[in-house]
Amino acid sequence: MKTSIPFKAYSSGVLGDGMLETNVFYNRFVHKYYRADSPAEEYRAFLKEKGFVYDKVVGLMTAVYLRNKSVYTYCKDGLTVSSIITAGVGNAVDLTSDDITPFSSGPGTINMFIFIDGKLTDAAFLQLFIAATEVKTRMLYELGVQDSNTETLATGTSTDSICIAASQTGSMYEYGGSMTALGQAVGKLVKLSLLETIQKR
Repeated sequence: MKTSIPFKAYSSGVLGDGMLETNVFYNRFVHKYYRADSPAEEYRAFLKEKGFVYDKVVGLMTAVYLRNKSVYTYCKDGLTVSSIITAGVGNAVDLTSDDITPFSSGPGTINMFIFIDGKLTDAAFLQLFIAATEVKTRMLYELGVQDSNTETLATGTSTDSICIAASQTGSMYEYGGSMTALGQAVGKLVKLSLLETIQKR
């Protein structure tokens, strides 16, 4: 997708990892057996082959069918936050276990794009990473998702990615933790999205 203006983004994606400004956000479907020596280089070649050539792009990958994405917008008291989330748990992992297997066992990945209409400090970006991750882990617990290798409750999948992006226009949000309206909005969107997408599987 493309936003009408460049957004400041913090991302853990294959492309556009770290901090950058861009208006291009791409969630790419790949086969569950996808392998590449350099996923970033292969991803750029894929985009070029499709005719999508951009200097800056946030690019995530998933083996989850994109038609099963969940799209929500939270809008209240001047705060607008939107999310696009895909979720599969075939490679769910319990990171607290002493018996972690470092490779996936099936199609999975929870990819989260969060878009905020507002100005965020660097601290707020990082606090939203924490908020989204806390809710993700809680929802996996609530849904009884297990690590197939340890048969314990999962904390995530082995390939989860997240992108928090803000327009850097309008209202200022200095913080994004659980005590803020912004953090709570993101939590609500992640909760609704994971309930919807994981229960589709």
